[in-house]
Amino acid sequence: MKKSLLFLGALDYPNVPKAGDAVKNRYLLDFFKRELGTVEYVDTQRWKRNPLILARVMRYLLFHRYDNIVISTSNVSAYRLVRLTVSLHLKSRIYYFMIGGYTPVKIRDGVYRAEPFRKLERIVVEADKVSELYHEVGLDNTYRLYNFKPVLFVPDLSVPHEGPLRFVFLSRLTRLKGIFHILQSAGDLNAAGLAGRFSVDFYGRIDSDIEEEFLAGVSRLPNVSYKGFLNMGEADGYRVLSGYDAMLLPTMHETEGFPGAVADAAIAGLPVIASDWQYAQEIIGDGVCGMLFATGDNAALTERMRAVIINRSLLEPLRRNALERSSLYDMDKVLDRHLIEELGMNR
Repeated sequence: MKKSLLFLGALDYPNVPKAGDAVKNRYLLDFFKRELGTVEYVDTQRWKRNPLILARVMRYLLFHRYDNIVISTSNVSAYRLVRLTVSLHLKSRIYYFMIGGYTPVKIRDGVYRAEPFRKLERIVVEADKVSELYHEVGLDNTYRLYNFKPVLFVPDLSVPHEGPLRFVFLSRLTRLKGIFHILQSAGDLNAAGLAGRFSVDFYGRIDSDIEEEFLAGVSRLPNVSYKGFLNMGEADGYRVLSGYDAMLLPTMHETEGFPGAVADAAIAGLPVIASDWQYAQEIIGDGVCGMLFATGDNAALTERMRAVIINRSLLEPLRRNALERSSLYDMDKVLDRHLIEELGMNR
């Protein structure tokens, strides 16, 4: 007998999703619709500006009965929804699919209470390191599920890249994603006489508060461009991405978990030059699927970029490793009937 489920998370309907949480949540929702019986949802996108969304959540929770409830939102909204759902003493199994990786840190630091999370059926995390942090605060109801994407394109790594080395940034463009560090490093490398040997392209939505500053910075660098939005929901997106040599991800986000861009890079056979955020060693690995440097160290980012510009062959084993690891993020292998059984959603 198939079971019912209520899904609470950002979906950004009816727009083309441009944020990683909405992309992931749409894949999850489609999966649950395939595998379970009755599946309903509340799109929590822009919930802070629309009080009717919370009212809709309450209506579903109070006047409907579900076997399973899934909460898949970012840290602050997740904590509120977890506290709300467990306080209602529902007979449903409640699951928290983490987006980001900061919740156990906030529990450890006393910002969040651990008790509401103890009442969850499972906390689904994106890295083993996150499970370890939950264990440190006395919570062992975790299940690790790496971030996932559909494999829509398989790159041919036997075809060598030629010409100037091409770097790419693919994410929401915010200050804390380190985009100004990239501009600084590109400027420093140009000043060192390497302007003709590399380029940097940015893809993603620009935060309005830094848009003017960012575009002005791009305009001052002849080998740096802003390319707008790259649709990774299509094979052409991966085809474009695979034409680059390395992805740049100098994030400074304390809440960074498993960025979807890292899974995109692996599927495209692309090494990632990234800051060493809390889970980067597990997800990328220094010298495995990319190169890591101390978070916020602009000189170290510049040096990693310079090293591969001077010697492109450094990237070859990293490309092969990245493509091999992409099988761990293949949505068709990750989201299957086995997952439903492992999480106990069909009981």
